[in-house]
Formats: sequence, C-alpha cells, structure tokens
Amino acid sequence: MINLDRSPDRLADVTAEFSRIGIPFERVSGVDAATGAPVVAPPLTAAEVCCFLSHRLCWQIIADGPDRYGAVFEDDVVFSHDAGAMLAGDDWVPQDADVVKLETFFVPVRLGNRQVPVKNGYSATRLVGQHMGTCGYILSKKVARRLLKSTRRLKATVDFVLFSPTEMTTARSTTYQLMPALCAQAQFVSEDRGPSTLIQFAPPPPRNKRVIDRIKAEATRAFAHLRNRSFFATLKVDAVPLRFPLAMQANIDPGPIPA
Repeated sequence: MINLDRSPDRLADVTAEFSRIGIPFERVSGVDAATGAPVVAPPLTAAEVCCFLSHRLCWQIIADGPDRYGAVFEDDVVFSHDAGAMLAGDDWVPQDADVVKLETFFVPVRLGNRQVPVKNGYSATRLVGQHMGTCGYILSKKVARRLLKSTRRLKATVDFVLFSPTEMTTARSTTYQLMPALCAQAQFVSEDRGPSTLIQFAPPPPRNKRVIDRIKAEATRAFAHLRNRSFFATLKVDAVPLRFPLAMQANIDPGPIPA
C-alpha cells in the first residue's frame, strides 16, 4: 500500500479500511513530488513521475518476493464489504493472468463477453478496452519483472502503462477485470476523503502526438486485438460495478451487480 510520509491522516484511514476487511498490508513510502529535487521525464509531470516511481517500488517487492502474485493499493482505497475473503489468497486468480484490475473508475469500459466465475459470486473477464486508475490491482511476479525492465524510461503514466491497449506493456499482458470490482478511490464513494495525494485526479491536458507516435499507438492496439483474438466477442458496460461497504449501501446505488 503506497502512502506518502506527509500523509499520516491517509495512513490512519487506510489502516482502518484494511482492518475492516481483516487483511494485513505492507506500507510502501511513496515518492513525493512535494519534497526533494524535482523529477522530470517529459511529457509527464513531476507528480505523475513520482506516482509511477512509487508503483515501481511495489513492483520491485513483488519481483523479489516469494509469492506468485502481489496486490498493489493506493492510500485512498475503499473496499467492498466482502473484499477480505478475496484478498486472503490467490487461489481464485485465473492461471494465465498477468494483471487483474480490482478497481472501478465508474466509466464505460469494453470487456470480453466470457465471464469466468472465480469465488464468492465474483467473476473475471478479459479487459479489452482502456480502464484507467491504479488504486487497486494484482500483478504477477513474472510481469512485475518485465515491467521493471520496460519502464526504466518513463514515457506514459502508470495507469496507461498497465491499462491502455495503445501501450505495448498492456498489449503484451493478459489482463482481467474483476466483476464486480473490489475497490474504488475514496473520492467516488466517500465524502470524507478527497483525491489521492499521489497524483490529483484530473484529466491530463491534451498532448499533440507526432504522426509516428499515432501510428505506433494504432499498431499496438492492433497487436493487442490480434493477441486477444479469442475474445473478439466483446461487450461494453456503462461502468464496472462495486459492492459498496455496507455502511454506504443505504445512500449509494451501485447499479446492477452480476449474479
């Protein structure tokens, strides 16, 4: 779990959140754009670079660790009421999974139409389209090592690298979306906690891509499409639903939840 040293309030909130679902966590001190020398890697902002470097610290722990998978969270995470049972083990993770997105951003997203039941009424389906956000995801040891090698030079934000089909890092990975999601950023479901301090939630300003960059992006998208050819039949959902914490269910309608 990534937390900045200057955010003890967020550490208290997220500690209570993990305690609520009965799961221990390891705190990773985030790289802070507000302290030390400026970090620059155009076209990324300093905050985007520091957010990315913070996630790379987690990837290194997974790559060096003994486990087949590791779960990475940011300190503004809010879990579904039954997330603990899912995070207690990895026996439900699809055998071919490189990445499993646990989060929902409550935006339209394209998924494979084949849902694989995994545990406790949850299912895993291939994530075919773009679904941003890095508040919660599972990463395999193998792909953690690969990502560390391929991101020595930062060229895109961490959520694009993990979850955009225009990025080769995404196209090469077998990525699943958990349905319903296990978590979301607190700003979407709680009035008490604001946007992440790792990087403010705001759409990035438009960046004019060179023609060659646009060609590369489309070629990568085509590669991802061909790699996932067994998942040509896709569906577009309005938003990946979340089983909200019980205390919030009286006030928030999460929308339809798959059986």
